[in-house]
Amino acid sequence: MEGILLAAEQIVVREDFDALSTRAVAERAKVPVATLYQYFADRDAIIAALIDRHVSAMDVRLTEAVAALGTYSVRSLAQVVVDAYVAGYRAHPSYVVLWFQGRVSADIVARVRERTSRLAAQFHGFALAAGLLKPDTDVLVLEVAADAIDGVLDMAYRNDFEGDPRVLDAGIEMIVSYLERHATPPGIAGVSSSDLAARWEPPGE
Repeated sequence: MEGILLAAEQIVVREDFDALSTRAVAERAKVPVATLYQYFADRDAIIAALIDRHVSAMDVRLTEAVAALGTYSVRSLAQVVVDAYVAGYRAHPSYVVLWFQGRVSADIVARVRERTSRLAAQFHGFALAAGLLKPDTDVLVLEVAADAIDGVLDMAYRNDFEGDPRVLDAGIEMIVSYLERHATPPGIAGVSSSDLAARWEPPGE
């Protein structure tokens, strides 16, 4: 199965997303199509497996990046999330294509939406516990911010695997401005990490 997924990633990066098919993957992986179908029912199943793999890696990257912050504020959290995605895209260019072009089925869209909602809820809980957001801040605020980050990254990487830094910087300023409307004074000024890092719940736990 590992060889099949690796072959699929190579096709996505070296050719294009439209070139990804079960037959093309089987040929590149040097396995019979029948063998591929033992693991994956169709093209969408391959895409879903690749997205799940990248999402798991990104969740680990996000957890480590948040825990490593020296100061917590709505700005530092927005910045660290964007930076974690940029680092992930740099390490795995296939993630750019899969994330922004791979949402090709209702099942994949639903899984991506569930993950976004889960992360928004975890950041919401953390920010409230840390005193960064006003106590009455609805989780919807973080859901909107999460979707905004996704949109900014889409725009930044639409035509370039390296990403457009101007779009990223402008997007962060827009998102921070929105979040600061719901932030406490410490949430704007920043809070030391000394007693906050332990409150971060890693995605999926």
